[in-house]
Amino acid sequence: MMDLIIGRESGTDNPRLAIEYNGKTYFWGNPGSVPKSVSRKHCHVTIADDSSIVVEDVTTNNFMYINGIDCKKKGGVTMMDTIELGPDRFHLDLESVVKALSAQQTFSIAHLEKIYDAYQQKKMDTQVSQGRLNALSTLPGILSMTSIGLALIIPNARIVMIVIAAVFALAFALIRFRNADKLPKQAKKLEESFREKYVCPNPTCGHFLGGVPYKELLKNRTCPYCKSKFTE
Repeated sequence: MMDLIIGRESGTDNPRLAIEYNGKTYFWGNPGSVPKSVSRKHCHVTIADDSSIVVEDVTTNNFMYINGIDCKKKGGVTMMDTIELGPDRFHLDLESVVKALSAQQTFSIAHLEKIYDAYQQKKMDTQVSQGRLNALSTLPGILSMTSIGLALIIPNARIVMIVIAAVFALAFALIRFRNADKLPKQAKKLEESFREKYVCPNPTCGHFLGGVPYKELLKNRTCPYCKSKFTE
């Protein structure tokens, strides 16, 4: 969870945005980018682990607008909503602020190694199962070709081999029918689970890290979305 107190930098005629977070104060923007109509402690932003956002005016004297509506407190806010502070309606780019703060944080991604390896193994198992089914599909044809060769040597062998080929063809058709939707469903479920678990551990980010191998994540050491730092 992230608790932020956002306001105007104090002690200067050219203030920047000031963000209090985890006992430290960070500054955002160029000098003079924040009007003095923004209070030194203007609003309180809470970002929960599930990424839900609550924005609250610190005092009753401040002005705060969310999507153009004057309010003192609002839940269910998203990064796409427009947040404005003070009578001059200074635009608070909350998404950029959060990304900048996240870049100061370090998160362990050791748990992602097992998730990635398990996904790759199950994906390979599914591909192997599909390959085996494809290999079995050639068996009736091989038996039919064999029957032609044996017919030249053993009388009536062709009839026997054709019957055997027909039995195998029927058996294979039943196997294919039973697995027609089984393997695709397994593949879809595997992909959905991977997308849900192989994500940035930063609770304010949580983006799916794509097909980037775990070793590449360790090598890059940075989330491509929130820029937070990764460690084992």
